[in-house]
Amino acid sequence: MTDATEGSAAPGRATDVDESARALGARIRALRQRRGMTLTQAAAEAELSHSFLSQVERGLERLSMASLFRIARALGTTQQDLLTDDPPDRPEGAYYVYRQESGSPVDAGTGPLAVLAQHRARFLPMIFSGAFDDGAWWQHDEEEFLYVLEGEVIVSLGDTEVLLRAGDATYYESGIRHRWRTPEGGSCRVLVVKEQQHSR
Repeated sequence: MTDATEGSAAPGRATDVDESARALGARIRALRQRRGMTLTQAAAEAELSHSFLSQVERGLERLSMASLFRIARALGTTQQDLLTDDPPDRPEGAYYVYRQESGSPVDAGTGPLAVLAQHRARFLPMIFSGAFDDGAWWQHDEEEFLYVLEGEVIVSLGDTEVLLRAGDATYYESGIRHRWRTPEGGSCRVLVVKEQQHSR
């Protein structure tokens, strides 16, 4: 969960990245236009360069989670709304199947972030992998659950630090300031499930 301003597509995965990145870019562009904002205005509000946001909207760049958060905030929405979308005329009892080879339009700072439910459910499951530093503090209106699949991760919750190992989990309510890091030289793989609060 690093606070990188701009991300880039991983080399050699252009085909995978393009499909998911184009979908995310199209959602960002559509919402920006509905908000009546120019590309320049939206980029300034999100503290990103005009050229980078243009590339994102065309599906040519992969966002970091921090950049996605800033874009969502500038457009008056949430990361979840931008990452997920309802299929047209979604029937009752609809379902979604995630395939391991699916591309990701977002980079966690250490590699692609796997978003396991593209359609809008009541929750958003994601898998983060790699080594993380403390990075920026995160604070949002959604409740969140974190389960360690592999390795160790240190979770800071306000003034409290908790070391979690494989098989451990934590849940924190909305409004809790939090961030996570891996012990020096270590890495982890964690499942994060975030509550969905759609603003559109």
